[in-house]
Amino acid sequence: MAESRVSASAAAGQVELLLHGACVKAGAYALAHRIIGALPLAKPFLAPPLRKNLSGNTPAKIQARLIRDIYRRYGLKPANWEIAAILAVADAGTPRLLDGAAIERRLRRSLGETASRWLMRLAPLAYWAPELLAEVARTWAIGRYADSVGRVRKLGSDWLPAPLAKNLKLPAGLLWNWSEEAFELALPALKRLQAAGKRLKRG
Repeated sequence: MAESRVSASAAAGQVELLLHGACVKAGAYALAHRIIGALPLAKPFLAPPLRKNLSGNTPAKIQARLIRDIYRRYGLKPANWEIAAILAVADAGTPRLLDGAAIERRLRRSLGETASRWLMRLAPLAYWAPELLAEVARTWAIGRYADSVGRVRKLGSDWLPAPLAKNLKLPAGLLWNWSEEAFELALPALKRLQAAGKRLKRG
C-alpha cells in the first residue's frame, strides 16, 4: 500500500512538471508565432534551426505532445479520437481573459522598456497578450483533463470522465507567473525577429 501511494505521488509530481513545462512553452511559442504572423517577411532571415524549432513547436503540437506524455505516465497510448476529445473539452472549459489594461501593465514590467517599446510599435500588448494567457490556460486545462482520463483508463474504463470545471481553471497566480516565464522563454526568438525586421528596413 505504501509503495502504491509513493508511486501515485511520484506520478502526480511528474504530471505537474509536464504541465508546467508545456504551459510555459505553449505560451512562449504562441507569442513567437503571433509576432512572426505580423512580420512575415522577416521569417526568411531567421536561422534554419530557429525556423525548424518554431515549426515543430506550435501550441497545438505542444498540447498534443502533453496529452501523449501524460498518458505515457500511466502506461497508455491515446487514440486520435481521445486527443481530439480532450482538446475540445479544454476549448469549452478555458475562460476568456479580456482585461487588456491589466495584462499590459503586468507584462510591460516583465519585458522591460526596450523590448516593450519595440513590441508596442508592432502591436499593442493588449492586442496579443490575451492570446498568450489564454494559450497557457488552455494548455493547463488540456493537461488536467488528460490526467483525469489517464487515471480512469488505468482503472480499465473505456469512457471519458465528465470534467470538473475547477480542474480546468489555472489559478490566477500560476497563470501570471507561467505567462511571465513564457515571455522570458520567447525573448531570444523575439530579439532575432527584431534584428530581422531591422535588416528588412535597411534593405
